[in-house]
Amino acid sequence: MNSPSVSYISKTLLSILFVACLVCTPNLARAQDYTEDDFKIWQDIQAEKDDAKKVDMIVKFLHEKPKNGLRPNMTAEYQKAMVEMANGKKWAQVIALGDRFLEIAPNDSFTITNMAGAYEATGNSKGFATFGEKVYASKPSSELALAIARAYQKLGNEAKYLQWREKVLEKDPENIEVLMDMMKKYMASQNWPQAVKYSRTCLKVLPEAKRPEGMNDPAWKETQNQAYAIAYGVIGADAYQKNNYPEAIRNLDSAVKYYKRYEMAYYYLGMSYWRQSKLDAAMLNFAKAYIIKGPTANSAKQYLDQLWKPGHRNSTAGEERVIERAQQDLKQ
Repeated sequence: MNSPSVSYISKTLLSILFVACLVCTPNLARAQDYTEDDFKIWQDIQAEKDDAKKVDMIVKFLHEKPKNGLRPNMTAEYQKAMVEMANGKKWAQVIALGDRFLEIAPNDSFTITNMAGAYEATGNSKGFATFGEKVYASKPSSELALAIARAYQKLGNEAKYLQWREKVLEKDPENIEVLMDMMKKYMASQNWPQAVKYSRTCLKVLPEAKRPEGMNDPAWKETQNQAYAIAYGVIGADAYQKNNYPEAIRNLDSAVKYYKRYEMAYYYLGMSYWRQSKLDAAMLNFAKAYIIKGPTANSAKQYLDQLWKPGHRNSTAGEERVIERAQQDLKQ
């Protein structure tokens, strides 16, 4: 599947550059808005072949004469140079010269978008996040929010990562990828209210969710199944925490229907059946959690032993029959 960050920035940058090409040759300003010397400088800038020197000349001129009548023409010439550098993938120059132009036009949307694209293209997550946020302020979209979230994830900034994931859902509440991520993260941190909130949202939108562009049908089906499993698993685990064992079992059973090797679900099924004194079912599910060898495997084996021993002369002899049955169930 193509990265949404690359796709979004590339499309946005191309559209900006296309528009820039259309405006790169504005009508020359009225004569009274500039002097003859100004016009001579303008001609020198047009004749300059070195893009870096050209931009330096433009910045110097506009810094000294910010309201000069030739400003639109200077800006257009600057954009033309930046278009050529971007087309040539000269990202280091794009960044350096963009920084120079922002000294005189700190809110220039063309430059900000150009900078975001250059930082993204060079894998500079910090630079991309900085300029991506500025682009988002004027042109918010779920695609850009997701790209920024991923940048913060690479930077290890968990707070900003979650903040921008929330922004994705503000614009695209049916984004299954993000909903799955939020469910897993809040479940891992034991923030059950938030985990359940996103799980219920996920179950609500999944039936009508559209396959993401670039994802084939088998991959989308697998993603849907994982999302269903995680959502039901979270709701089931939360019900167990609240001592609502019948609801826990219903949801956890649904979870393992969508993902047969869902170790956490089997563990909570074992706990729920145990609390209802349904020991055979509890042992079978503990055995499945143990076989899968996930984070709960050791605890699941201890509980399996604990339930088995009292009826078998305080020995685990024969327990392998439960494990074999669990193995067969997982193969079906």
